[in-house]
Amino acid sequence: MGLFDDIFGKKKPARKPHSPVDFSAHLPAIETIGEKKPLPPDLVARGMLAAFESAYTHKMSDGRPGIHIETLLSALGAMAGFGCQIAVREVLVKSGRMPLESAFVIVRGVDGSRYFLGDQLNQPLLMARVSVWTLVAGAVQHTGSPVPDINGIVRRTVAAVGSKDFGRLSVPDEHQPFEQPIETLKKQWAGCYEILKSFDADPFFMGWYFALSAQLLIIKSKTIIDPTLAGQIVMESAVAMAKIDPKSIGFEI
Repeated sequence: MGLFDDIFGKKKPARKPHSPVDFSAHLPAIETIGEKKPLPPDLVARGMLAAFESAYTHKMSDGRPGIHIETLLSALGAMAGFGCQIAVREVLVKSGRMPLESAFVIVRGVDGSRYFLGDQLNQPLLMARVSVWTLVAGAVQHTGSPVPDINGIVRRTVAAVGSKDFGRLSVPDEHQPFEQPIETLKKQWAGCYEILKSFDADPFFMGWYFALSAQLLIIKSKTIIDPTLAGQIVMESAVAMAKIDPKSIGFEI
């Protein structure tokens, strides 16, 4: 058994709180890239993945270090999807190009919470030539596996908006993440956002950085988890978390 199998073993690690992710130490020094010049997205994605792997590693029952791969995939998906909403807010709303009510279709769920939908959000998430979906689907296809049913994922997510099932993945129980997507955002989003802002990351790429990390992880873990299932986990998490109200995770923008 190789080192990678040791880290991404099939035995599940104990459920422990995941520490906040600080990927700044995994990135090249900003001054070596040039002042006010964003780091290349692929470098950011690699740094993010290394940091998330470190933060989500625990001791398993036999004492080996291990990552519950479904939890890590779900976490990156949550960050990618919510990042798309923040990208729309940064690029269109905060810049004054479009009011919030025009940038999103805002609906009120049966739980009383606001949810954000619409074509502007779907562009970076699903529809653009480069989107969270094309990056994830590209990784799955790279392994020779069929892509997940994205239309089914979108339909299920929209139908569940505001219900108790919203945000819970539809995968079998044995593949459920230990940490629900919204809990990931509550714990990880604000800190990661501040790091991205600190080196002038392009706001348009806000969700794509995490999708690139997920892309790398899907390919890297193809012998550990079926790539189609891995892609489904990422996209179910991403599509749902793209729609939540930032206030629901304590984030103000």
